[in-house]
This record gives sequence, structure tokens and C-alpha cells, in this order.
Amino acid sequence: MEQRQLEYLAKDFLQPLISGANILEQSVPSSKRDSLVALDDPCTIHFKAEKADPYRLVLRRSQAFEKVASGTVTESDVVEAFVHVVNAMQEGLQAWYKADLRATFPRRVVAKALCSTKREEEAVLVAIDQLAAWAGQQYEGRPIPAAIGFLPDALAGSVPFSDMCRENFSAVISNGYDTLLTCNFNSEVLGHETLATPTNFPVFSPYRLGAVAQWARDGRIALVLNRAGEILIFRDSQLRFARRAGRWHFLTHEPVITQMGRPDSKDVRNAVYATCLDASFARTGACIGIVISSNAQEWTTIAVSPDDRLQPATSVKARVLAPFVGTRKFQDLDRRLRQELVAIDGATLLDHKGNILAIGAILKIPGGSTGGGRLAAAKALSTLGVGIKVSQDGGISGFHDSNDVPKFMVM
Repeated sequence: MEQRQLEYLAKDFLQPLISGANILEQSVPSSKRDSLVALDDPCTIHFKAEKADPYRLVLRRSQAFEKVASGTVTESDVVEAFVHVVNAMQEGLQAWYKADLRATFPRRVVAKALCSTKREEEAVLVAIDQLAAWAGQQYEGRPIPAAIGFLPDALAGSVPFSDMCRENFSAVISNGYDTLLTCNFNSEVLGHETLATPTNFPVFSPYRLGAVAQWARDGRIALVLNRAGEILIFRDSQLRFARRAGRWHFLTHEPVITQMGRPDSKDVRNAVYATCLDASFARTGACIGIVISSNAQEWTTIAVSPDDRLQPATSVKARVLAPFVGTRKFQDLDRRLRQELVAIDGATLLDHKGNILAIGAILKIPGGSTGGGRLAAAKALSTLGVGIKVSQDGGISGFHDSNDVPKFMVM
């Protein structure tokens, strides 16, 4: 395939899917012996469209990609899905109807990355398209939430899914968070499930969708349309793809926990990341700082107001919030409470053990900071250990050591 065309397609459709990644201007030489997609180093993927191509493009980011492993979906799988879709559409992308094909491109990459057979892909595509249609509609003046779950190796269904969706009632037979419509991969309706509240909520899912995430295991795939018009796709009890503001994102979680790096306690890092997901999909935004042990005495130089500190609780805010927390650490609090605490305007500061130091803290930011208040606050907090910004549009960025380049990015 001509290199310039592949570059255009990759920058338009692959680069936005993988948070923080960029297609480098310089390609690398390739021979017929080279695989179409290869993880060259933890932060670099090389890829090309056809075996005969004498080059491979370079996809790189500062955050490590997930290691390739069977049974999981990684960035390498997404790149392979992209290459497959390019090959399948290559001729049409030169034709007069190429604009129509380009419009369908991202959803096909998503379906290909998720599914192992053509039949599964087509079923998932039908569901994506239906949820996208409902996202632009209302039922009795309200947005339509919905959830669709696919069961592998299921029996024949009662009615084709597309036939059901021609009926108005189809828009209200699942609520999008703890009930779902079930289908087989022939796109036939099987039934309806009411989902139990999980005993242990999956970490790598927004809390409110924990029941759907727990259901989506053992080969099951679940798609959710929320009231904000976003489409979320779950597999392996994790949120894997999200369509927000018209753009698809691939989510990989374990590498984020690793790249956070600080503190040593993985329980604290897991709790912080889970709360970032909750704040992202609640659209509240957040700013979180983790103070490592070597900076234990330094945080008060940034969170300068005693009114924001929980110990001693001197202000009205602190006297209200301190009993909510008590002696519990951040990772031991209910996720719903954690999400509400970080939604308070200002920054939430934790120490390396998860003790909450301050909530809603107004920070001392260096002069000349650019990029908005939350970004400047996250970079200032990063001098203490880790600074994380969750923007109101949902993006998550984490920083170390006041660096301008994020250590990790999600969406």
C-alpha cells in the first residue's frame, strides 16, 4: 500500500483510538519476512498494510503498551484490527464512495479487535449502529439508555434483533446499568437479564456499570448506551472501548497502574485509578495528588490553606468531611464516596499509604502555568509524587516530577 495513504488513515483512525500515541513522521524499512504488526519495544509498535510493503509505520507513545497475551485485547490487537480493515477496504478507499467507507472505519476496527469471527463482528456492528441511532433520539422526551449483551454458543433466538428495534418498545427494555437485553451472535434476541450487584466491583470499569462489567466475561461482550449518549463496550469484565463525543477510544488498564508507579502500594494505585474512571464517566472532573514518603513534609507548601486539611479539622468543610472519612484510608472508602469527594472543587491529596491529607484544596501554582487550572494543578502536585487530572470531558492524564509530557493517558 502506498505509504502516504496508510499514514493518512492511521492518523485519522488509529492514532485517536490509542491514548497518547502518535504516528511518527519517519517510517522504518521492512522486508517480506517482517510481520504486519510488531511490538518493537514497550513503547513502540511497527506496522504495515501488506507483506510486500518496503516500510513499516511507527506508532509510539511515552506510556508503555500492554504486552501481547492470548485472551486479552491489547494495543497490538487494535493495530492488527486496523490493518485488517485497511486491507478489506483498500479498493473501496480509492473509489467514489470512499467518504462513506471512511465514516464506517472506526466502528469496524473496534468490532474486529473485540471479536474472533466474522459472524461476531457483524453482530457487534449491528448493535453499535443501533445504540448510535438511539443516542440521537429520545423516548418521551428523555435520552435513551440501553444495554445489549452477546452470549457465545447460545441457542437460536426468538426474533431478529433488527426486527425488534423497529418497534418503539425496544428503546426501554433495558436501563443501561443493571438490566440488559441478551442476544446470540446471529443477532437474534434471546431474553432479558436483571443483574445482581457485584460483591466486588470490577476495578477496570466505572462503578455504576460494575454489574454489566461483571456480566461481560467468559466470551461475553456487553455494549451500553448511557444517558450522555456515550457507547461503552465491555469484555473480560473490563471497559475496553468507549465512544465519547463522536470519537472511539481503546482503554488498557494494567499498564496505567504500572506507569503510575507511585506509591509502592498497588491497592492505593488501583483505588485512585478506579476513582478516576468514576469521575470521568460521571463528568465531574477531578484533580488528585499522591504524596510519596520522601515528600511527606512538603505537601503543605502547595496546599497552603489549613482550611482544606482534614487534620486538624478547623474549617466547616473539614469538620463536615473528616467524619465521613474517619480513620479509613482512601482505598478502604466506598467508591461512591470517593467519587463525590474528588468532585469537590479543588484537589484531593493522599499520602503514600492512602491517608487523605486534604480535600478540595486550593493549590499554590507557579506563575506562568498554561493549559487550564486542573492541568497546572496536576503538574504542581506531580512534584510531590503523582499528579492526576480528570477533565470534565473525561480525559485522564497523570504526571510525574512536573514534566509536561504525561506519564500516562486514558481517553
